[in-house]
Amino acid sequence: MLNISKISKGAAALATIVSLTTSCKKEYITNEYITNEYVTNVYDSEYYSTILNSQEEITTDVRPPYLKAGDTVAICAASNSVTEANLADGIAKLESWGLKVKLADNVYAVDGRYAGTIGQRVEGLQKMIDNPNVKAIIMARGGYGASQILSFVDFKMMLSNPKWLVGYSDVTALHIALNNIGVESIHGPMMNGFTKDTESMDALKDALFGNNYKSVSIKSNANCIEGTAEGRLVGGNLSLIYSEGGTLFDLNAKGGILFIEDTGEANYSVDRMLTNLKLSGKLDAVRGIVIGQFINGTQGNDKSIAEIVAEKVADLKIPVMYGLQSGHDTKNIPLYLGRKVKLTVDSEKATLEFQ
Repeated sequence: MLNISKISKGAAALATIVSLTTSCKKEYITNEYITNEYVTNVYDSEYYSTILNSQEEITTDVRPPYLKAGDTVAICAASNSVTEANLADGIAKLESWGLKVKLADNVYAVDGRYAGTIGQRVEGLQKMIDNPNVKAIIMARGGYGASQILSFVDFKMMLSNPKWLVGYSDVTALHIALNNIGVESIHGPMMNGFTKDTESMDALKDALFGNNYKSVSIKSNANCIEGTAEGRLVGGNLSLIYSEGGTLFDLNAKGGILFIEDTGEANYSVDRMLTNLKLSGKLDAVRGIVIGQFINGTQGNDKSIAEIVAEKVADLKIPVMYGLQSGHDTKNIPLYLGRKVKLTVDSEKATLEFQ
């Protein structure tokens, strides 16, 4: 049902913006006059974000069963192609954990940059989602391509037959689809480069098997913001969050703790994507933020990533954990996405507790 009072108030606020912008002379539209107070006075995300208006905070929490020795895990490829050599060490490691490994039909398929056609990638993933004997799905690698298959995969099967889906980077598209329906997943190492960091690999085993994987912490630094907050941990690769914005798979971060990381992006591009999250109202809707690794970028004449983040969160008055070693670098500490967490940041350390 339409909320007439909200529409009326929104229309009045919009009229105010039009009046302000049309009455201002060009010479006044400068950084000196565009202050935080001015922006706050004329912008209200509650009325201008059609995305946020259609989203409600997710309270569903479907947690897949933890693994045990003898379980079958699948390796699926939804993005860039891989070779047998790319996956050999990872398969051997999974088997050393006492797991049986099943490969999706398209794992070694090639169609340009992709691990097969869209149809092959959809079928490869869907079969493993539907297979009741498969207890976890570990993605082969990221790159690009997962967004192409989103509208063809029946993710609802994960509600009745939940299993862990593991990956990062481009796999963020799949995490968003699952977390938006209340299903937990794991942001963590994929099969390509699975064994490159022992600590990350051992932590992933603990997370998958439920071996007392309760929290992750870092030493506080000047870029952290102290405070405490609770909410669902959601997010992943910033570029993917940005690219899914405004679509049927727009990340629902309302009332959550937002985690972001990225690689190979110019600093101004990071600013642009964070500005999008700001203007969409997403940053105003979260209770805390976790900043992971931002690597292989180019700064040029831009501000640093830390400065860019600080500008975007300055008015939010929420805790910020800055510098968690999760993302595209060698160390990639796994995180339970879609799970309620407690974020505590003080002068000594910043901690995420999985609840």
